[in-house]
Amino acid sequence: MSALARLRAAGYPVTHEVGRGMEGVVAALGDERVVKVWDRRPRVEVDRLRVFYDAVAAGLREVGAPLAVPGILDVDEVHGLVVTVHPLLRGRALALDGARPEPVVEVLEWLSRVEPDPGMAVLPVPDGEVAFDPAVPFGTSMADLVERRAPLLGDAVGPDVVARLAEALRGLAPVPPRLVHGDLGPVHVLLEDGRPTGLLDFGYVSTLGDPAFDAAVAACLQDMFGPGAAAATAAFDALSVTRLGHDPDVLVLHRAAYGLVTASCLAGHPGPHRDWCLDLVRVWERR
Repeated sequence: MSALARLRAAGYPVTHEVGRGMEGVVAALGDERVVKVWDRRPRVEVDRLRVFYDAVAAGLREVGAPLAVPGILDVDEVHGLVVTVHPLLRGRALALDGARPEPVVEVLEWLSRVEPDPGMAVLPVPDGEVAFDPAVPFGTSMADLVERRAPLLGDAVGPDVVARLAEALRGLAPVPPRLVHGDLGPVHVLLEDGRPTGLLDFGYVSTLGDPAFDAAVAACLQDMFGPGAAAATAAFDALSVTRLGHDPDVLVLHRAAYGLVTASCLAGHPGPHRDWCLDLVRVWERR
């Protein structure tokens, strides 16, 4: 039985499939809501994600940000799978209109204004790990994570590089923790009339931390594999320096940490994505 058939049998009047990803299927539930069937997530993890989204939505409202997030309105179980109901977010993905840095930078500006809330620090960073403690400097937490994840890469990153990367992260000046999306690519930003109105797919490295990490990752996600990838990253970094006040060397350092951690999540799946992640480490290493 298909996911939509299961939902209909359970009483959900779904009309059509909206999307399908690594974690499940999303279907339309009338004009204002969608319902998601999770392939693998246990109830406890989805409940934790609900706490996170509630805190994020409240924080964005408090600063007047015009950004909707896919908060969880209800949680159910159908045939042993977790099912969640969400508001339908309006807008068109930035990636479909051509990746432009300005809307993403605007999102980063809003995120950096959100006051921290304990609910924003409940998610593991990443899955299988522990949540970051916002009382611990973000650089220290990231250094610890790099050291835990590096062995999964075997000899792809030398122990001397791991040691120097962790040392550099621990040497960063502590900054007041702010809301970090952690994986803010153009596909995650929704636009209406050219302005950002919605954010998708929190959860990979979503926590309270250093806004420079978010900016660093967003820069390299503008164009991952195209011929203009390096130029797109450089252009985004330039905006991060002038509009957000970030140190360019810190951006490269954070990208290396993101690259190592993400490569470790792909350790059993060699290919272009893993190679791209490891290149982020090499760019930092060569500086």
